[in-house]
Amino acid sequence: MNKINICIIAIFMLLSTLISCEFAAMEANPGKDHVSIFNEFWELFNTKYAMFDAKGVDWTAVYNDNRDLIDNTISDDSLFRVMGRMVLLLKDGHTSLNGFNSLSSEEFSAITEKYDEKDPSEIDPFVFRDASFSILEGFPENLDTTVVKEKYLNGKVDTAEGMTYTTLDDNIGYIVYRDFLQPVSDESMDLVLRALANTKGIILDVRGNQGGSPAFAEIMASHFTDKPVKTGFERFKTGPGPNDFKDSPITIHPAKGELYTKPVAVLTNRACYSATTTLIYSMNPMPHVTFIGGRTGGGSGSVADGHLANGWQYSLSVSEFIDHEGRHLDDGFDPDIMVNLNEKDKSRDEIIERARSELRK
Repeated sequence: MNKINICIIAIFMLLSTLISCEFAAMEANPGKDHVSIFNEFWELFNTKYAMFDAKGVDWTAVYNDNRDLIDNTISDDSLFRVMGRMVLLLKDGHTSLNGFNSLSSEEFSAITEKYDEKDPSEIDPFVFRDASFSILEGFPENLDTTVVKEKYLNGKVDTAEGMTYTTLDDNIGYIVYRDFLQPVSDESMDLVLRALANTKGIILDVRGNQGGSPAFAEIMASHFTDKPVKTGFERFKTGPGPNDFKDSPITIHPAKGELYTKPVAVLTNRACYSATTTLIYSMNPMPHVTFIGGRTGGGSGSVADGHLANGWQYSLSVSEFIDHEGRHLDDGFDPDIMVNLNEKDKSRDEIIERARSELRK
């Protein structure tokens, strides 16, 4: 075979490869019309979302119920509302649809200024659709931070990174930690637990903590055990099929620094969410730990996010956590002792007082 023929064949093969790649790229890039966006959105959730069974949602039925509402003549707002309602059916605060990046800054400002920011369900169109705003609906708040500050943190109080701590007058340690976005390190835990080492027990108040870093939760939990604790497993969606999952067991190992294994009461309410759920399932198997207060908000899954072809942003849970007793925790965790605040009585916090009573036993 001469060099000319070899070159012609090589050029033909190169062109074929380029054409094939071009068609593959074109096929992989979904359209931006409404029907294509709807189908892209549904398929992403169908192949990646991890908790359809736990949530009791038939995603194919949801598609069939909504597909006839979608064509290329409806408005962007109508499309967003339909897809947003589908997201809300999952009742998953880690899963959302957000279209604000399709608006100009002036349009976005006009919308957000019109509504109360505390109620995202009222912000339309294109701004946000997730279930997090509904977590507290129908549940008592079970936290009055003014009462906590005036009645329990009114003496000698110290801080360590995101934690505030003190010793109450009955020699019960009291740690307040409201935000897992605030750091918790082994060094700060050592500092706190050295200060509270001689107490009868510790109250760990994480009410109102809506999450942040799960790593901080695991660090905190590791200082309350002197032996490895098997907490359960995280179930990850690993493929497009309905049964494509992989279970990843999780064990909390004791920290190398200060440890506290005397009785501990962890205070909860409905606003305990996400990384706070990590703390809860990490400490729940520990025999010296008691949970007191209200049902938590849940939020156990790992999150993945991305953009649809039209620029709308989505987030979805690609895993779920199942605790050491086989319970799905995404919808919340019931404490060992249920206690509600008397919101009219500003002289005391019933949840703290019940914890003190339990720790004095």
